[in-house]
Amino acid sequence: MAGTTPRYDICRHCQERFAQSGGPGRKKEYCTITCRQAAQRERDGRLGQRPPRGAHPLGRRIAEDLQALSAALLEAEYDGRPLKELLRCAGEVSREVEYYAAAAVHDARTKGADWEQVAAAAQISATTARTRWTEGRVQERLKRRAAERAAVRQTAAPPAPGRDAAEDRLLAQSAERASVKLASALSYLHRASDLTIKEVAEQTTLSPSYVSRILSGERTPTWPVVRTLAELFGGDPAELAVLFENVHGLGPRARHAIPDAVARLRAALRGLHLAAGRPPFGTVRKASRGALSTQAISEILEGEMVPGWEETSAVVTALGGWPADVRPLWEAIHYAFLFCLDPVPEGFRQLPPAHPEST
Repeated sequence: MAGTTPRYDICRHCQERFAQSGGPGRKKEYCTITCRQAAQRERDGRLGQRPPRGAHPLGRRIAEDLQALSAALLEAEYDGRPLKELLRCAGEVSREVEYYAAAAVHDARTKGADWEQVAAAAQISATTARTRWTEGRVQERLKRRAAERAAVRQTAAPPAPGRDAAEDRLLAQSAERASVKLASALSYLHRASDLTIKEVAEQTTLSPSYVSRILSGERTPTWPVVRTLAELFGGDPAELAVLFENVHGLGPRARHAIPDAVARLRAALRGLHLAAGRPPFGTVRKASRGALSTQAISEILEGEMVPGWEETSAVVTALGGWPADVRPLWEAIHYAFLFCLDPVPEGFRQLPPAHPEST
């Protein structure tokens, strides 16, 4: 309804954000009937059944965020920051590790592990495991984490002055990773073009030393220079656009039309593929440990398929990227589909959920 701001909650089962209908009646606790039925099965103790189709391991998503927090701690060490800041970073990592342990146990129990197996893995007694990771306690921890993450995203929405130091550090590290990928992509295109540094300089009016520094990653060029070099090398500047935006911390608009959100994700994935030297799709499949078929990887990178998060994460990792850097682009599509802002663009279809047995 025009003029109405949708209300959002966190699904008690999958921990994903979803929009409340806003109508009369009891507030929904689950995003879909599938999640509600899965939660009921867990309460009934029938944990040996397969998780619902399309459900992603909770532990994996937390591990991706844990990777970013650990990198922030390492960066603080290298910078020689004060002990207070080091301990604060360590505390963030420690809290995330606890959340991860709860999520990993939840995932294992959902797949059918009994308390004896959980206890053996954690090297504690079954009684302790059962007490520490009861369904209620796990759900409460994950709910608390979801609320913390939502608060961080909400405070991160304003310009830089509204962000805290931790958020700025994570953005800076993401920018640094994007800078390395941008230089790798331009360097690959340059090698494929067979042009010498001198020839590039002559055709762009740039100095040979500046061109060399751009290709080595010592200098980050402006967008007109990136576009000029990409076109000169026979590449597509659109594949480098998201990498360039990430280098400069240029965030997208808060709300996307679906075609725009899909195009940005596709550009990011193709940019990572380019930065990796455009390896054959079969090589990417091996690097993903068979998480996706060669055909699926081809369709994702060619823009014929909108992947789910598990598939997106697998492709990004296989290409040497960080899933945490790409997740906001994927979420833009996810929320656009969820809120039905626009129809699915013609020519695109969504990737069906992956099945472990069909690798």
